[in-house]
Amino acid sequence: MNRIIRASAPAKVNLVFEVGQLANDGYHPVNSLYFALDLREDLTLVRGEAGTGISIYVHGDSLPEAHINSVPTDQSNLVHKTAVLFAEKLGMPTPDLMIDIHKRIPVAGGMAGGSADAAAMLVAMNEFMHQELGTARLSIEQLAVIGAELGSDVPFCLYGGMAIGTGHGDEITPLANLEFETNWVLCASSKGLSTPTVYAAFDEIGQHSAFTDLSDSSKLSSVAELGSRMSNDLEPAAFSLMPALSELVSQLQELGATRAMVSGSGPTIAALFDSEAKAIEVSKVLVDQGFVALTAKGGAQGSRLDS
Repeated sequence: MNRIIRASAPAKVNLVFEVGQLANDGYHPVNSLYFALDLREDLTLVRGEAGTGISIYVHGDSLPEAHINSVPTDQSNLVHKTAVLFAEKLGMPTPDLMIDIHKRIPVAGGMAGGSADAAAMLVAMNEFMHQELGTARLSIEQLAVIGAELGSDVPFCLYGGMAIGTGHGDEITPLANLEFETNWVLCASSKGLSTPTVYAAFDEIGQHSAFTDLSDSSKLSSVAELGSRMSNDLEPAAFSLMPALSELVSQLQELGATRAMVSGSGPTIAALFDSEAKAIEVSKVLVDQGFVALTAKGGAQGSRLDS
């Protein structure tokens, strides 16, 4: 009987996202304060029939159909790439696999949905190869090194909680979690924003940051203090590409958000609230207006095996 392996990984918001000038390697150095949300991607993995390769199935019940349909199921999917790279790192052929992805994170929304899929797949492959082929399980640090080759957000999705991300965002320094509850509304757009396009607009605007010290972030003592610390250098670029995002940020703050801003490269808006009840109330208002609005709590665990 085929073993069924289940894994999950969290969405992220960048509480602080500072971006430096374009470097010679073609990337921008960043200084990010990552924060994991309990909006999780679920992945199920089983051995496929011999010779069938990798089959990927995608579904989801909380996102627009356009989001689900935009996820590729061929070798361009990051989960497919993860399976191939993981086997390659072990010096083994890629196994035949059937993979089911239950998506909850907005697609192309700046919340690391694809990276969360990859992080969940790394954990699942680690267990699959151990159980099926007797390989030694890799540590989270080893998985993060592989993950960095797949995408700059993948290592953080493995760790979860709160962490500083430097370099391309893939050099992770875990921090203690916040000692207070955070409640969020995530307002997703029907259209995604290409990260390279947002960075190109950012370079045109030319507002690069001097990096700040984020190491004391765990000492923040309240939702209000956290809100005052939040910032995103890519927000003006996202606004220039989708002006309606600026209006949505203003609306959310008028509805009582402690702070609302573009998440990562956007276009999802992450809004912080001082209570769960207020977050739920505002999400209902947005849904009534035709938006896709999801609620979540912060400080979530990183990628994990699920029973």
